[in-house]
Amino acid sequence: MHDWTIIATHSDWIAATFELILRDSTQSERRLQFDAVEHVMLDRSEPWGQSASINDVTASEDRAEGLIRVVFELQSGGAIHITAGACRLEGEPFVF
Repeated sequence: MHDWTIIATHSDWIAATFELILRDSTQSERRLQFDAVEHVMLDRSEPWGQSASINDVTASEDRAEGLIRVVFELQSGGAIHITAGACRLEGEPFVF
């Protein structure tokens, strides 16, 4: 996902879902959906300058709690932190 661009985010509080709308390296729009969301933090600081592109993605799984924790580090220096029960890319199960 390095150099993919974040176009938008969408959160549904009642459904406990969070979606990242991204543009991949071929300029195709992709949707990364998180279900059973417990935590989302959007750090839009830009200590490295303006950018909406992903620099790095780190993910861990807590099997005891049934959760994944994902951090999208942006090329701006900001980050998106998500804790959720599952993740799907274009509707298909996705593993980081």
